[in-house]
Amino acid sequence: MAYTQAELQAKVALGRDAIFRVAPVGENGATPQPTAFKELCLASEVTVGFENKSITFANFCSGGSDVEIPVGETGTLDLSEMQWIEDDAALLIMETAAREKGTVAYEFLPAGAGAGKTVYRGTFTVKGWKIKAAAAGTVTVDNPGLAAGGMPEKGTVSA
Repeated sequence: MAYTQAELQAKVALGRDAIFRVAPVGENGATPQPTAFKELCLASEVTVGFENKSITFANFCSGGSDVEIPVGETGTLDLSEMQWIEDDAALLIMETAAREKGTVAYEFLPAGAGAGKTVYRGTFTVKGWKIKAAAAGTVTVDNPGLAAGGMPEKGTVSA
């Protein structure tokens, strides 16, 4: 499908409008309340997605040819470095989860906030946490090591 320049400008989402929010998962895996989510100020980018998994094998019945059987999917989540701000609520959620080996819920709004806009929701654990200071720069949190808790759910933002 071809778009006119005006149609393309109206449809393309700008990365600067995207929002990534985090909240601690409640007891027994309870979904956090909307007010519990805090916006994470990433320095450059976020990647949310999934990869399909399969088992590949060959046997006599297939004549030695490879046979692939789908066995599910695995979530993927990568965050860029973040500016370290000592009392930033979202960073505190992330660091606490790393220290206590807890689970974090996330909401990724690639087109920004607003009723009816797309949102991806999921969970992750923080596998590593490093703060870095450069003599000629700001203090940052390195790209944290994350383990996605499955395939993200795709929905829309409610009013």
